[in-house]
Amino acid sequence: MNEKWAIGEVAKLFGVSTDTLRYYEKAGLLSANKNKENGYRYYSYDEIVKIMDILFFRNMELPIKEIKRIITRLDINDIKNILYQNQDIIENRIQNLMKLQKLINQATSQYKLCEELVGKFKIVTAPTFKYKLISGQTKDLVTMIRKYKKEDWMNDRIQYTLFVSQEELLTNPNFCSAQIGISVEEQNVFVLSKSEQNELSSLSEAEYLYTVIGTSYLEERNEMLNNALNFLKATGRKVNGPMIGRYIASAHKDRLDYYEVWLKIDNNP
Repeated sequence: MNEKWAIGEVAKLFGVSTDTLRYYEKAGLLSANKNKENGYRYYSYDEIVKIMDILFFRNMELPIKEIKRIITRLDINDIKNILYQNQDIIENRIQNLMKLQKLINQATSQYKLCEELVGKFKIVTAPTFKYKLISGQTKDLVTMIRKYKKEDWMNDRIQYTLFVSQEELLTNPNFCSAQIGISVEEQNVFVLSKSEQNELSSLSEAEYLYTVIGTSYLEERNEMLNNALNFLKATGRKVNGPMIGRYIASAHKDRLDYYEVWLKIDNNP
């Protein structure tokens, strides 16, 4: 078959650029006939078929070097094995994308939680997570990050947690004296060693004031925390234990970190 097609016609036929076809030539996948008079490239029927195969494998995101091997050297069995390998790569990518989707959904819900609950108060029962006090110094955050796996922090399987004693809370409602620790949901306890699992505690059965509070850690009196205490006072309740806060989001523009906060309360006047 002696019919030939100009590079522009072939590019339009397959919806690719002429630069792409020239790139395939340079990579050794195609060969074109050049008109000596005008320098135009023309492709034969065989090259048209070859372009179909190249684009077919490119749609599967096979690299050019593998496609070159497929169309120049490999038999059916070899091609099948390459496709199996690519299948494994895609499966891994799908799993990673699913993890990414989960992480994004989780982060989105946390920022939405901040947006909806900052400055609002609810009386709730004890949360189910378990916690552990690590140190009285916030500078030990780096030590904590070294100790626990990065993926556990990134996936919020282990959450950075602050503790403010009842005494400090009532005399200086701020985060300056906060102690640090970790908290984990029941289903994530497995990420800790057995010895650390035995060190975990649960919040006692009681009512808790729940809210979301932002802090720069530097304010002498945290307005949001002070409002929470005033809310309890106005409703005839009082604090009956330390404050526990779990980190959920940051707004670096405002230099604030946001925490879900639980205050154990006593309904007796």
